[in-house]
Amino acid sequence: MRTWKVLFGGWALLCAAGCGHAEAARREQPGEGLGVACARGDEGACEADELEEGTRVKGGTVSLRIWALIAKGEFVEAQALIAESTAAGLIEQQQAARMLERITLLSTRLGQIPATLQRVQDFPSQLREHSLFQIKQLLENKDYTLATQAQLKLAEKLIEQQDRLMGKVQ
Repeated sequence: MRTWKVLFGGWALLCAAGCGHAEAARREQPGEGLGVACARGDEGACEADELEEGTRVKGGTVSLRIWALIAKGEFVEAQALIAESTAAGLIEQQQAARMLERITLLSTRLGQIPATLQRVQDFPSQLREHSLFQIKQLLENKDYTLATQAQLKLAEKLIEQQDRLMGKVQ
C-alpha cells in the first residue's frame, strides 16, 4: 500500500512540473507580442517554444542576441548576424525584415528627414547630424546639454513618425 502512495505522489509531482528542465522564461521583443522560450534554450525541448497563436519561435537565441545588439546600437554587427542567420535558416525572412527596418529607423539622422519637416517651428538644427538612436540615448540619460527635452522629443517624433507627419502636411 505504501509503494502505491509513493508512486502516485511521484507521478503527481512529475505531471505538475511540466517539461522538467526549467521553467519557461517569458520575453518581450520590440514589435512583437509576448513570446515564450525554454529557459535552457533548447528548441523543441518542451512545448514552451510556441506563441499564443500556435506558431513556433524560430531562432529564439539568435533573435534575442540580434535584438540585444540593436538595443546597444551595434548595428553593423546586428546586420551581419541577421544576414548569416537568415542564410542559415535560423530566423525567418519576416523577422529579419523587421529587424532591418528597426536598424534603418534607429540609424536615421535628423538631417535626413524631408525638408518640409525640417521647417517646423523650433526645429532643433543642432541635432541634424544625430541619429534617432543617439537622440533616444540623450533622452534616456536626461542629457540636455545639446538641446532641451522638448527639442529632443520633437526630433524623436519627427524621425519616428515622418511618414504620418508628411501625410498631414500634404
